Amino acid sequence: MSRERRYAAIACLLVVLAGCATETPRKFVVNTSPSADDKEVMDGVRMIDAGQIQAAIDGPLNDVIARYETKYAHSPDRIYSARGPIQGLMYMVTEGGAPGKKDVPEDRRNAIALGPAWAMAYWARGYAYGEMARYPEAEAEVKKALALSPNDAQYTGELAYIYQMQKRTEESLALYTAMPDMIPIMDNWSDAVKNEFLCKAYRGQGYDLVELKRYDEAVAAYQACMKVIPGEPKSKAELGYIEGVRGKGH
Repeated sequence: MSRERRYAAIACLLVVLAGCATETPRKFVVNTSPSADDKEVMDGVRMIDAGQIQAAIDGPLNDVIARYETKYAHSPDRIYSARGPIQGLMYMVTEGGAPGKKDVPEDRRNAIALGPAWAMAYWARGYAYGEMARYPEAEAEVKKALALSPNDAQYTGELAYIYQMQKRTEESLALYTAMPDMIPIMDNWSDAVKNEFLCKAYRGQGYDLVELKRYDEAVAAYQACMKVIPGEPKSKAELGYIEGVRGKGH
């Protein structure tokens, strides 16, 4: 497991969950209180980090996912799985009703933001498949996480990485480019974690731009990372690589 991949998993565990429950006149409900499901997902991530990848999938991750899928299988509501109250409330004000459920009367269509466990379980299962280089399965799982939390920077970055591994460079670049705007709404991430993910987004852009031979833009991306984290070693090394490539006339 690479150091950056390991960090992405651990950062998931560093999130301090906060509770919020509110109801608006349009029956929008936000509930991001910590739960036993959150702990079970975190247990699964720790198992992946320890190399127990298939066991994490078969055990805690499948358990949490099955519970939510069963509970909400026939729900007419638009369900979100929000990282925290800010993200949950943002989903409430930008989305109303239940896509694909137009038979449900408007006044009975709710939008509900659950806590992060359901989406995070999909992300973790995708992360696990990615560690086994099973990228089509990883992509499917992370897309499920994004369906529940469309503006989550971590899930977006994971899908961008999966696209990179499949040489889908333009698609990867589009997601890494979108990431920075998502980071400010990542509830309860410390400034250090936000900066690490911001730098990761710029490094991802830089990698993709090098693959596309767009070297000036790649340099700007790596320099943007180094403005966030001065002297960041991976960006510094990549800038050296670009200089070498240009020196050879490529």
